[in-house]
Amino acid sequence: MVAKKPRIVIIGAGMAGLTAANLLYKATRSKDLFELCVVEGGTRIGGRIHTSEFGGDRIEMGATWIHGIGGSPVHKIAQEIQALHSEQPWECMDGSSQDPVTIAEGGLELDPSLVDTISSLYRKMMDFAQGKLIQANDEVDYYRIATKALQNCKRNGCLAELSIGSFLRQALDAYWALTIEGEDDKESGNWSRKLLEEAIYAMNENTERTYTSADDLLNLDFNAESEYRQFPDEEITIAKGYLSIIESLASVLPAGVIQLGRKVKKIEWKPQGLRSSEIDNGCDSKPVKLHLEDGSTMSADHVIVTVSLGVLKAAIREDSGTGRSHGG
Repeated sequence: MVAKKPRIVIIGAGMAGLTAANLLYKATRSKDLFELCVVEGGTRIGGRIHTSEFGGDRIEMGATWIHGIGGSPVHKIAQEIQALHSEQPWECMDGSSQDPVTIAEGGLELDPSLVDTISSLYRKMMDFAQGKLIQANDEVDYYRIATKALQNCKRNGCLAELSIGSFLRQALDAYWALTIEGEDDKESGNWSRKLLEEAIYAMNENTERTYTSADDLLNLDFNAESEYRQFPDEEITIAKGYLSIIESLASVLPAGVIQLGRKVKKIEWKPQGLRSSEIDNGCDSKPVKLHLEDGSTMSADHVIVTVSLGVLKAAIREDSGTGRSHGG
């Protein structure tokens, strides 16, 4: 008898799913070790990466930037496949101005030193949240501000479920308590100094939301922020489109490995002890059964689920936490 190869099924043909498939397929002698299948609920690969065209220009409908090219595996692939340059116009970032001008509502041009001071405060507080801020001999005692903000959060009873948004607001209050006490809140036009500082701080918060795709920083877990790692150096777009990275990852896979329009409705797993009777009766002995939306099933030895956390949460709400999952 020839032993059947174990089957690995990957749910989702986005960046995570196709990266996993690419690495597994290129592994030493992978063709002889197992069968590989990627099931995607949608009609295209890429997931939240979706490069399109509008008016002759290449635009991104989803993921857009490589956030930091230093050590980034995405940047490495883009270099290898020569995707960073294109003759076709594309949605791009040409870099930041060396002398930016910040203007408040009403036309008031802000003093760059004020913008720099509050922006620096914001960055230092994010460094603290990410575990990167150390005590230093700065003109402003950022470490003291951050620890004071945490103390205030603890006093308010929100430390266990503290959000980034709550911490940042407490930090701004702690900064004001440290720097404005005893000073006049001078006005510039229709703006007080405090209102201007709050506006600059909010501007940085809104920028943070674009990086994290969060509707509200109150939804970001402070205690998990230190687990996040961001690559250093320049942030750039991909001239030939982010989809070129996806297509490169998928290009090594044989035809038929990726199956589109195959939405997974339920994953059924049977522990080894409960499979013995099935083996004795000659039934499929694979421990995992995938139920698809079209009514078909698929057996597997191993399943890698790469759908987004939002999709998983929605599925749990629909099925009261019994393990339902939707592919793609």
